[in-house]
Amino acid sequence: MLSSAGWADPRERFAEETGLDIDLIQLVQSEVNGTELTVVFVFVNQRTFNSKISPALRSALLPYVGQNAVYVNPSIEEVVSRFDFFPMSIVVEQEGRDRFVPGYDAWREITAGFLAGVFNENPAGPSQGSGSEGILVLGDAVDPEKPFSLTYMGQQVEFAILEEAPPTTAPSGRPGAAATASHTPVEVEPLADLSSLQDVLGHETFDDAAMAAFFGLHPELVRTMVLSSKGEELRLLLFDLQPEIRLGVLGDDLVEAIDPLIGTGAVMVWAFSPTGADFSPWHFYIRQGGTNYVFFSTASFTELTPGFVSRQRVEPGEVVAGVIRLPRGADPATPFSVFFGTTGVGFP
Repeated sequence: MLSSAGWADPRERFAEETGLDIDLIQLVQSEVNGTELTVVFVFVNQRTFNSKISPALRSALLPYVGQNAVYVNPSIEEVVSRFDFFPMSIVVEQEGRDRFVPGYDAWREITAGFLAGVFNENPAGPSQGSGSEGILVLGDAVDPEKPFSLTYMGQQVEFAILEEAPPTTAPSGRPGAAATASHTPVEVEPLADLSSLQDVLGHETFDDAAMAAFFGLHPELVRTMVLSSKGEELRLLLFDLQPEIRLGVLGDDLVEAIDPLIGTGAVMVWAFSPTGADFSPWHFYIRQGGTNYVFFSTASFTELTPGFVSRQRVEPGEVVAGVIRLPRGADPATPFSVFFGTTGVGFP
């Protein structure tokens, strides 16, 4: 959940704090019964995820890429349980198309009660006020290659979505990238087939010790996670890519593929599900010394199977793989934890 206090230009503030490209952001500010309401709109496309939005919000927005969806976040500086915000009063207009007033079926609630004006305390604390979050799915109502506008409470803002990230101005006045890559990208030849690993990952004994022994690796280099939800099971096998990883029996082709990443502060991930399960690498984050490091750039990942970065699901019996590169603020020589949602494992 975002808030808007403290900047002369709130739109620039959102771009600066979240790493979002400024062409994806618009906002409306208005006074409601003596209280200033700020409504933030963020257009959802692949560039939205090259940012510092939270893992939870990333998960909520991912299914709507390609659907001309807009994230909507109304907020105020006070903490309240309800506020006079009426999302279905939003009007969408684009030249050459009919005026569109979204109904219930165009909305998805992120926070319960969004459509009824229910507000929640900002996760950052009461000093950041309260608000709610929802998603407006525009679908064919707009063509994102052309400008379109949203109007709320008589205030109109216009989106003009660019094909590429726009330049922005750094605080020093020098132009800079709107969302700086976290690492220098490393590309490897994707592995053609990991089907031979299905029996290993699906074995009834799936734990740290068993997997370390199978691959002939020191136990400190290998971690496992088993996550179950709604009758689905997701298995994650993680390898700390220390130089000793070369001493195991991962296979010459795999070791050759990941060699540029060994010893650089990286964790290899294999994901498998016997049932089929939701999976996205953007759900990972790193915790070290009480600090959480989320991923905001596709350069934080290296694909070992095609489409790893854009994954939303693992099909039954499928194996997908990639490498997570530790954020620059994390020290790979110091113990750290890798979390997937609320489940984490520690290295070493």
